[in-house]
Amino acid sequence: MTGASAVASYISNIYAIRTKGKQLWIRFNLPCDGNIQRKLHKIFRQDIKEWESRDLVKGAVLTYHFGDPTRDPEILYLCLDVPAVQTPHERNLQLPDEAISQIPSEIMNRITQMCSQNQVKLGIMDFEFDIASARERAIRTGESLKYYRNAPTEEILRFASVGTRIAISLLDEWESRKITVDNYVGSADCRELANSILSRLKKELGDDYLWLREAFHFVCNPMLLNDYYLWTLVVS
Repeated sequence: MTGASAVASYISNIYAIRTKGKQLWIRFNLPCDGNIQRKLHKIFRQDIKEWESRDLVKGAVLTYHFGDPTRDPEILYLCLDVPAVQTPHERNLQLPDEAISQIPSEIMNRITQMCSQNQVKLGIMDFEFDIASARERAIRTGESLKYYRNAPTEEILRFASVGTRIAISLLDEWESRKITVDNYVGSADCRELANSILSRLKKELGDDYLWLREAFHFVCNPMLLNDYYLWTLVVS
């Protein structure tokens, strides 16, 4: 067994003990270009609200990945905390068929429909296991601070989903007021927006929460905002 496979086996065994019987965070990988990502992002934003209102999901993370020459392929991540899906006994990056079969049909049909219409090849992954594996690799290589500043897996899921929820709320507000991200590019309102985001995060996570900077990213990404620039405005 290689070192990498040994680590994966170790993580799988630990997670089987800790999470057996709990609901599962699932990541739907949708590789597509930026234009399709924007289209699907808007659709899934509304779907997430509908699914949450019906208790089909308990949390969501929705992130863009395009325009970065170091990333191949460009991809949209739709991550859902789905209570109906029980944690598999053995954890792997690829979600097993037994778990996929437990995903509510309303969710699965909608996602596969959107993939079919936009010629997207869907991948279905164990999101929590992926985070835990990446975190373990970072610890082994002495780079844990580079991976969400050594935040525990549970906290990464927490601040990512809180950030996404705030982003969806803000995007709904923008839509009702016919505002887009272009209204803020180079605008003096950027500081006000940055402070508003940070204020909402503190209200959800606490004033002294250790990973406010990381949570800030998960608000800005779905809104196509430059989180590095906005963060400098709130700490300067």
